[in-house]
Amino acid sequence: MRVGYGVTTSAAAFRDASEVTRHRARIDAVVSRSKSSLIVSHESAVVMLGLPWFGPLPERVLFTDPGRDRAQRLRFSDKVPARGRHVSTVAIDGIETTDLVETAVDVALRADRGHAIVVLDAVLRRGASRELLLVELSRRTHRRGVARARRLIEIADGSNESPGESLTHLVAHDVGLPAPVLQHEFRVVGRFVARVDFWFPEQGVVIEFDGLAKYRDRTLRGTRTPEDVVVDEKLREDAVRSLPEVRGFGRVTWRDVLPGGAAPTVFAHAGLPVSRVVRTTPPW
Repeated sequence: MRVGYGVTTSAAAFRDASEVTRHRARIDAVVSRSKSSLIVSHESAVVMLGLPWFGPLPERVLFTDPGRDRAQRLRFSDKVPARGRHVSTVAIDGIETTDLVETAVDVALRADRGHAIVVLDAVLRRGASRELLLVELSRRTHRRGVARARRLIEIADGSNESPGESLTHLVAHDVGLPAPVLQHEFRVVGRFVARVDFWFPEQGVVIEFDGLAKYRDRTLRGTRTPEDVVVDEKLREDAVRSLPEVRGFGRVTWRDVLPGGAAPTVFAHAGLPVSRVVRTTPPW
């Protein structure tokens, strides 16, 4: 199959590859035939920088073009105009790519809120500051999406360690819950009991995101079987529930935190103050 002008690859190999591997192949194919002034950006920069993503990636490679003042769509690429704007970049495998801050702001302005918060959290986790993100956002001359992106930057938190946790945090914010303590550690007489994803101290409620990967991914399980992991998780949950300050416990999965999912209902059953009219995850 053709992945760029004059560049083909095995259709079977392409089909069997991961979403990230497929998009990286598209990037390599298109960059090899593109102008040197083009900068890989947006979701394509997410792939180049190794930032987390979930779901499908674009079929076209995304570029920022400092020489254009209008967008352009071609067969294998989309070009975003950036004439007159300084674009901060890094070189990855010899390919000029927008840096962490530039990429996060690009995604926050153009992607849906769910994907944007995942990228923003990851960039903060890598050491970028909220202040730098806001400064970069203020440099963008267009107003479309700026207010929404600013709110997302203010919500974002680098303490979230996975896309699922980022989405759980976003749902909690969207349904009006008080700000949780992230990655809270419980200790009894100095002895470590557990670290939990979200702790709501006023309500005494723990919420955990369960991505199921720890049961299925052998690299995460180590020498343990899936059954061992289930038992370990049950014992860990029992230890947390036995703590006197914990009055409620809830687990959410990918299905729950995606729009239309049951995360708000899980929150309410665990003892969090969710409005009765909100029972499913709001749209992004």
